[in-house]
Amino acid sequence: MPQKDVVIVGGGLTGLTAATYLARAGLQVAVFERAAHLGGRAATRQQQGYALNRGGHALYAGGAATRVLHELAISVPAGSPRNVQALLQGQFFAYPGEPATLLSTALLTGAEKRELLTLLARLVLLRPGALASVSVQTWVDQHARSERVHRLLLASARTLTYSANLELISMEPFLTQLRLSLRRPVLYIDGGWQTLVAGLQRAAERAGAHLSSGVPVTAVLQDAGQVRGVELGDGRLYEARAVVLATEPADVTRLVADHRLSQRLAALRPLSVACLDVALQRLPRPDRPVALDLDQPRFYSAQSLFARVAPAGGAVLHALRYLDPLALGDAQQHERELEELLDVAQPGWRALVVKRFFLPHLQVMGAVPTANGKGLAGRPEPRVAEIDGLYLAGDWVGREGYLADACFASARQAAQLLLSDLARSGSSSRWLVGQGQSWRPRHSMGYHAPDVLSAS
Repeated sequence: MPQKDVVIVGGGLTGLTAATYLARAGLQVAVFERAAHLGGRAATRQQQGYALNRGGHALYAGGAATRVLHELAISVPAGSPRNVQALLQGQFFAYPGEPATLLSTALLTGAEKRELLTLLARLVLLRPGALASVSVQTWVDQHARSERVHRLLLASARTLTYSANLELISMEPFLTQLRLSLRRPVLYIDGGWQTLVAGLQRAAERAGAHLSSGVPVTAVLQDAGQVRGVELGDGRLYEARAVVLATEPADVTRLVADHRLSQRLAALRPLSVACLDVALQRLPRPDRPVALDLDQPRFYSAQSLFARVAPAGGAVLHALRYLDPLALGDAQQHERELEELLDVAQPGWRALVVKRFFLPHLQVMGAVPTANGKGLAGRPEPRVAEIDGLYLAGDWVGREGYLADACFASARQAAQLLLSDLARSGSSSRWLVGQGQSWRPRHSMGYHAPDVLSAS
C-alpha cells in the first residue's frame, strides 16, 4: 500500500496552499484532484487568446491571501479597476467608493453624501465580530435614512458578499470586505486566476509535493477514531497519517463516515451566483468598465481593461446575478437579466461575441456566514474533533477571511494545526524537521505585504 505523511483531497487554491506549507516542512505530501486539471473554481478557460475565469474573480489585497502569497514567495501580475459606476434606473453615475468620487458623484445630494460618509466612518471603526449576529439588511434598514444611501449600501453589500439575501448574511463578512476594499483596491489577475493556480502548483511541486489530477478519492479510511488514509476511485488504498479535506461540505459528508460530523455540516448553506462570461471582438463602451446595479442584484466588469485577459483589441466581460441561498430562482430568467444588463451597459455587444458561457448556479462559497449562525464563528474549525488526523480547509472553514481569503487562511491554519499535532505526538524529529528545515512563517500573520501582486 503506498504511503505518504499527508494526503490532501482537492487541488484548488486551498489544497495547493496547504500542500506547499506541509511539503516545505519536510513532510511527504500527496494531493489528489478529481477533475482533469488542478485549480478548482479558480481554473480559467483559455479560448482563442481570451482567458475567462468562471465568473468574475477579484482578489482583495491586504487580506489573508496577500499574506500567505508573501510567505510562499508567490507573485502574480494584476491590475485594479478604475471608473467604477453605479447603475440606477438606467442611468450611470460615479460610484462613491473613494473620497474623490464621493465628492464629485451626481448620484447623491450633498446631504446624502454627508450621511454616507458618517455611516462609513462608523462602520470602519466597528470590530466586524461585534456585529456577527446582526444581518446586513437589519443594520442598513436601521441606519440608512435616505433611499439612495439605503440602495447604495445594499448594492455594495451584495457585491462584497456575493449574496442577494442580505437578511440571511451576517454583517461580519460585509464589514471585513468593506474594510479591505476601502484600504486598497481589488485586483484583477493577468491571465485569469489560472496564473495564481500555476504559481501555487510550482511552489508545491518545488517543495516536493506530489500532485495528481483526474484521481478521485472515494473514502477517508479511519479506525478507532484515527485517520489511516484514503481510498481512490480505482480501488487503491493510500495510507497516510493525516488527511486534509480541501473540498466542499457535501464532499466531506460523502467521504467521511461519521454521523456527528455529517450532522454539523448539514446545516451549512452554500452560496452561488449566476454568471455570464463573454469574450468580445472589442468593447463597445470602454467608458463603462465596471458597474454595480442599485435596482437589481447584478454586477458586471470588463476585466480586460485592467488585466491581460484578452488579445489586443478584444474584451472580456463578466456579468453576475447574485442569488438567494434559500431560493436560487429561475436560471433562464437570470440569463435574460444579465443579457439586459449588458444591453444597457455595452450596447451592441451581442454582435461582437466570440465566446460566451452561462453558468446558472456557480458555487462561490461552501457556506454562508449567517447572522443566526454568529457569522464567521459559525464556520467549522480546521481540526475535526471527532477524528484524529483529519483536517478541513476551504472558503467555508475557520474564523478568518471571506471567499479566497478564507481559502488561504484555513489552508495555512490547517497546516499549522497538523504540524503542531504531530509534534505533540512525538514525531517532531521526522515530521517537523524533515530534510533539516523546520517550517516557520517568514512574517507574522499581521504583516502587510504590498508587493505580493505587481501592478500591470
